Amino acid sequence: MDLADALDSAPTGERPRFDLAAAALVGGRCADCGATAWPARAVCHRCGGADVRLGAFARSGTLVSCTRVMVPRPGLEAPYMLGQVRLDDGPVVFGQILGLDDTEAVPCPVTVRVSAARYWFTPAGLPEPTGERQDETRVSSDETGG
Repeated sequence: MDLADALDSAPTGERPRFDLAAAALVGGRCADCGATAWPARAVCHRCGGADVRLGAFARSGTLVSCTRVMVPRPGLEAPYMLGQVRLDDGPVVFGQILGLDDTEAVPCPVTVRVSAARYWFTPAGLPEPTGERQDETRVSSDETGG
């Protein structure tokens, strides 16, 4: 893909973000420099290359930072945990952390959980939560590369 094609591609908000069958986040990987981004970008944020390929990222990663939020927001009761997770083969992703005791050591291994139009992380080895999912958490990815 050349730069002209990249500029004509779907806007970031319309690119796939989830693979529900694989229960994974879908993002982009630059074929030129290997940088990753979630959600996928039309042009690599690191090298400016236009050959960015879509693919599912690993369902595992490492929680690198977290915070307990004490202020509720609509549809999300306080307290809740938010954190940054470096996916094993992808970017750093910001999202809600469920099932984490805020006294646990960071970094710690986590597992990505995905459902329709939302995702969250749980400590590795924790079973799938049932019936206690919070409302959708808006998230962003690390813009500095990965």
